[in-house]
Amino acid sequence: MANTPEPQDRASRAARNQSLFRDVNERVREINGGLDSPWSRDEWLCECADNGCTARIGLTIQEYERVRDDPTHFIVAPDHVFPEVERVIERQENYWVVEKLGEAAAVAGELDPRSEAQLHDQATPAAGVS
Repeated sequence: MANTPEPQDRASRAARNQSLFRDVNERVREINGGLDSPWSRDEWLCECADNGCTARIGLTIQEYERVRDDPTHFIVAPDHVFPEVERVIERQENYWVVEKLGEAAAVAGELDPRSEAQLHDQATPAAGVS
């Protein structure tokens, strides 16, 4: 009989998968910053928990930034929801916003590239490196 991952392990893995896609979208935001009108739609990766997802979502930088205000919120393609670790908090025509719950929310917060802890880790040189 195969080992079934514990719910907490699944929640953590889902949050880590979504955080990886969010990191890619952060790089897209940096690259596209200031290139187009703030109201033009750019393509973003779906930030769902399916690590094999290749869906693209069109939204403005303002829409993206609004969702990114909370590290537990992710932009996903419609119906790309994992109800065991998240809930839908907003539905737009071309994307939905999900909020991570419980352990998944904690992991998403820890992995948020905009969090103070992440920013501090990136700014602090590793021990022994000069």
